[in-house]
Amino acid sequence: MEPTIRCKITRHIHVFQPGNIVEVRRRILEKSENQPESGYFVPDIGDGTPGIIPLGAAEPLTETPAGEEAYYGKCVLTSVSNLWQGSGDKTGEGQAGSVEPEKVRVIHYPDCQQLVFHMPQYAWDAGTFRLTNTCSQEVIEEKPVRERLNGGTMILTNTLPYPPGFYTIDASWPDGWTHRIQFIKFTEGFPKAPYENAPANIFRAIRNEEVHLLPLREPEVPKRPTVADIKKPAPYPGYSSPPCSLHMIQDSDEHRLFDYNGVELDSGINMEKFKKDLISRFVPVLEYSQEGRGGSIYYKEGDINIEFGWEFGGGNAVVILYIPETKYWEAQTGTPLSRRDEILKFLCEQVIRDQAPGCKYKIYDNSISILR
Repeated sequence: MEPTIRCKITRHIHVFQPGNIVEVRRRILEKSENQPESGYFVPDIGDGTPGIIPLGAAEPLTETPAGEEAYYGKCVLTSVSNLWQGSGDKTGEGQAGSVEPEKVRVIHYPDCQQLVFHMPQYAWDAGTFRLTNTCSQEVIEEKPVRERLNGGTMILTNTLPYPPGFYTIDASWPDGWTHRIQFIKFTEGFPKAPYENAPANIFRAIRNEEVHLLPLREPEVPKRPTVADIKKPAPYPGYSSPPCSLHMIQDSDEHRLFDYNGVELDSGINMEKFKKDLISRFVPVLEYSQEGRGGSIYYKEGDINIEFGWEFGGGNAVVILYIPETKYWEAQTGTPLSRRDEILKFLCEQVIRDQAPGCKYKIYDNSISILR
């Protein structure tokens, strides 16, 4: 294991702002022909590549901090790669497929933070999950992938217990094909604004958004309206007929009732079925499924069927529910955006009634925390 020390950053270098505490290798790399400055080695400068923190940008610290149960500094994803480990002669993609960088997420909640990714296929028979301190090379956790699965493919890591430092996750298959995820755990309060020209992963962490490796969106330029964009007013402003697929017909001659499918309601069985069907079309219900430490919740209301993923949380968060962001709501749920708040409120309140009495909830852009 490589000996390390802690340094306080004194001037902005790479992705480290002044005041941030960084773990570095104890030995100093001297100035050379290929190295313009003497400094400390760090395994990750914010994009998964190693680098140097110059001696003039860091102040060594002698005190060793007391251990804590939780470290609330931001956790920032820096690199996702797929490689052959211990099989130097192999090239190309492994049979299991690859973990795509944009699908790995770091999510920060008030009471926990999680790194989430999916193995590319059912992973019960996969190889080893290994979490390493990349600076010291200390192996923090090593166990079969199956023992880290939430369901058949999801791996969820609670990063709150890890102190500030550099970390690597390797999730392998028996043939040596390995998915590697690198991240930096910052000192509490970092990274922070102002930060000029922050890279996308740092920018998202500062804004307390999901951290992933997709590039930042280009700002949209407003389009000037044209004559074709101007809509004519409706004949009766302020009124629209609500959609409804329910039609109940009565035969006035014989006083017989039929449901909307034309089935005569002439028996207790048909009438009971009709009542249940009628209720299901107007009263939403939730159905639950679980695989390991996660699963799905299905919101059902008539022809509406929306699936929400859920996982057990950490700290004060009992459960985390995953929901579509506002901009994706209609595409992913098939329901109008105007109903989002109503559906989510029902979801939260019913989940608490069914599964977590006495808890409360907090809704974020893309998730809901059920809190103790």
